[in-house]
Amino acid sequence: MTAITSLPNLTPREGVIDAIHRCFTGMDTNDHELYESACLQDESMTVVIGPTTVQGWKAIREFSEKVFHIVTSHAITNIRVALEDGAETASVTASAMAFHLRPAEAFTPEDTSYTSASVYRFEVVKDSKDGLWKIKRWEFQVLWTVGDPTVMHGEEVPEFITTLESK
Repeated sequence: MTAITSLPNLTPREGVIDAIHRCFTGMDTNDHELYESACLQDESMTVVIGPTTVQGWKAIREFSEKVFHIVTSHAITNIRVALEDGAETASVTASAMAFHLRPAEAFTPEDTSYTSASVYRFEVVKDSKDGLWKIKRWEFQVLWTVGDPTVMHGEEVPEFITTLESK
């Protein structure tokens, strides 16, 4: 079931926060449409994770596709929004706890997850086409991870993850 992408009567600050929630709810429910409604789908969109930068919607969509093949749960807290009255851009910071599991292991008694704690920083813009707030830039500051990174990354674990784990 596809979720509603545009909620009525949101204040600008609520609309900014809703972009973040659409992103993660879309991932966690395997709802591509909801996830994509949270993203600025052009070449200016950027995702930064450690030394890795992914530029442009096409590359970001390909990069993020792996989360739609596993079971995820993202708990987003401590959301702070910097938004001036009448502005069409905002900055957001949030803390995140993200759980990742292989679908076949979602209900096993032993913990087989890959879990991470991060601080996210977002630049969010109001899209003039549909009036929705959308993520233009997303920076991950991964604080720690525990578990098997191949759950999320497959056998080719990115260097930024192995670098984190060696510190």
